[in-house]
Amino acid sequence: GQSPFIVCADADIKAAAASAAQRAFSNMGQICISVNRIYVADEVAEAFTDELVARAEGFKIGSGLDPDVDLGPMFSRAQRVKTREHVADALEKGAELLSGGREPEGEAYEKGYFFLPTVLCRADHMMKVMREETFGPVAPLMKFKSLGEAISLANDSPYGLAAYIFTSDLKTALLAAEELEAGGIGVNVNNVVDLQAPFGGWKESGLGRELGRWGLEAYMETKHIRLGMG
Repeated sequence: GQSPFIVCADADIKAAAASAAQRAFSNMGQICISVNRIYVADEVAEAFTDELVARAEGFKIGSGLDPDVDLGPMFSRAQRVKTREHVADALEKGAELLSGGREPEGEAYEKGYFFLPTVLCRADHMMKVMREETFGPVAPLMKFKSLGEAISLANDSPYGLAAYIFTSDLKTALLAAEELEAGGIGVNVNNVVDLQAPFGGWKESGLGRELGRWGLEAYMETKHIRLGMG
């Protein structure tokens, strides 16, 4: 995992924020293709951040069995502890907490490993949230000044399962899709899984592919036959 999400200056900010929030916080961030780190163009950083915080604070948290709830509890106590530790590490190293960062209060949250959707700004690559898989509802933000810088930051990871970019320029989208080191690239979308397409990672995110004909090949044997009949 450790999927990067790039927001270019020409992106639809509301759409990008909604997409980032959904992919960062759905299932409390416990999805292999969750958004783990967000790189946003300096020119639109404030507008995007405001929109993302509003989205994060708009989720209803509660029992996963309640159809009116947006986000349920985390999988385990250990996972919540890890998330809390990653947030604390980021704050100690200079990040700013904009939303969340703790368990929700109240009797309704006493049974379950709940954690508020968390938005951090001023993140950098010295922080665990930018280097390791938190597997929790945390969205750290870091600004960039050029597309090249954003791609370099996105690729500065031992993982490469998914990467996302929001832009209104096709040339930018195609360049990023070519340069980003990940098995699945989402351009103006936050999902890289399709039953007909290959799914898998680069680098330490795994070998081989699932789904589509590529997934079927894993069940087949390869045979090399050489004929010498005259």
